[in-house]
Amino acid sequence: MELLFKISFLILSALFAGIVLFLSTVLRETFNALTEERYYSVYSEIIIRGRKSIIINIIVLVPILIFAVYLICGFRNLLFIIGSLLYIFGSFVSSILINEPAYTQLLNMDINDQAGIIRIRGLLNKGNIVRAISSFLGILLVGISIY
Repeated sequence: MELLFKISFLILSALFAGIVLFLSTVLRETFNALTEERYYSVYSEIIIRGRKSIIINIIVLVPILIFAVYLICGFRNLLFIIGSLLYIFGSFVSSILINEPAYTQLLNMDINDQAGIIRIRGLLNKGNIVRAISSFLGILLVGISIY
């Protein structure tokens, strides 16, 4: 049963880590090449659609539920716990602390506020890099815990 929890957690968290890694590398470079006006229009659409995405919400929230049930069942593999907490920090906590406030600021911002858009762009770049690194390290530890 413990192995099933670990594998389920690993699959879903790896999907999200891949998305965030893509966002923090390829898309970040693409977005950085856009003018502030184009960045605002494209990224604001991504934010709105991402918040509504059932699949993204499942990929983020179900591993947290799996982790909670894992602990409730009494399993205590230290590598899995540390990896899961890193993933949860990268996928959920850092998003709430860094990305969501920046998303809200961007959506409420005047499209002509170029200095504000540049500031938010930098904050989101840093936030997505933190998310990618901690999520990746978390799934790496979860994968190692399976062996």
